[in-house]
Amino acid sequence: MGSPAGDPEGRRLARERAVRLAEAGRVANVLEVLARRANLNADVISEFSREITREEQTALLKANGRIESRKRFKITSPPPPHDNRRVDFLFLDESGKPSFATPDPVFALAGISMTATEVRAYKRRVDEIKQEFFGHTGFTLHEPNIRRHEENYSFGGDPTRRLEFCEALDAAVRGLSFRAFGVAIRKAEFAKFMDDPGDPYLPLDLYSVAIHLVFERYVDYLATRRPKRAIGRVTFESQGTRENAEHQRDYVELLLSGTQWVPDAAFRHWLETGVRFTRKQGTEPMELADMLSRDIYEWARGDCVFEPRRWACFDSKVYRRDDMAMGKFGIKVFPDSDIRDAIENHRARCARETKSAPAQGEGRR
Repeated sequence: MGSPAGDPEGRRLARERAVRLAEAGRVANVLEVLARRANLNADVISEFSREITREEQTALLKANGRIESRKRFKITSPPPPHDNRRVDFLFLDESGKPSFATPDPVFALAGISMTATEVRAYKRRVDEIKQEFFGHTGFTLHEPNIRRHEENYSFGGDPTRRLEFCEALDAAVRGLSFRAFGVAIRKAEFAKFMDDPGDPYLPLDLYSVAIHLVFERYVDYLATRRPKRAIGRVTFESQGTRENAEHQRDYVELLLSGTQWVPDAAFRHWLETGVRFTRKQGTEPMELADMLSRDIYEWARGDCVFEPRRWACFDSKVYRRDDMAMGKFGIKVFPDSDIRDAIENHRARCARETKSAPAQGEGRR
């Protein structure tokens, strides 16, 4: 048998079969539940459902290569009490609009992961920059204005001062310790993907899909880091009561149902059971998430072949593990089948940057 990489048509057919098998599996599961509720013997249906699952895994293997089992997450039961575990903080911000009705072609969601010590180091370093260039620290960096040199970031039209500020900020991003995660949803390609033939495991809403893909990667990080007693505490930028409620709902659905690739027990084990919301105020790591989300947005909008403003600053910070495939790399562009080479080039570069950085304290995955 030829390798999956050398048989693109075979991979395409295997993906289509996997999607159909996934749909059949969901129907079989529903049929089994209804049969048991009716006090019928559902053993035959149960065995049929397991057979469908085996066939789906075989198809996915042909389409994408080796698939890591959901059982790779070694979960103790019951988990240690939250107050006895180290907290890892994840700050999330977006770029673009999560709607097909807007003209922007991409929706991006970025996450910055830090320990409490790293959060304090971030605040100290960025406050130093704010004090040096603006004379006070009581404001939040806003990436779009920085890039356009608007408002205070124009420095009175002084290009030398603007350059000095941008270089100081770049140096801070390179020197600080954190992990970067992110997702870019290409709207037109996503709409086509869901129509032909679609993925029954994915939600239809753009923001919900982004949440699924970001948290699959973040939980992979929490589950494989050392020590393993950390628990993730998530903070979104507050957008409004309805939007906040929707994001909380999507997050809770992960904890209750999991995804195709990560079981619900893993989300509950490594994440707090609710998220927090904050408006941007003062110096906080949400500023970094703002910068990263804009870079991810521009990178995906340009089909991943050019470097946005601070792209190189984030290279060594992107979470990566093993072969960096199937959820083991922190940044995901979806769908990506037509720009795969450019994405692989970026992953390879991140691997080189991570190795050279100083030590610091297609399936859809």
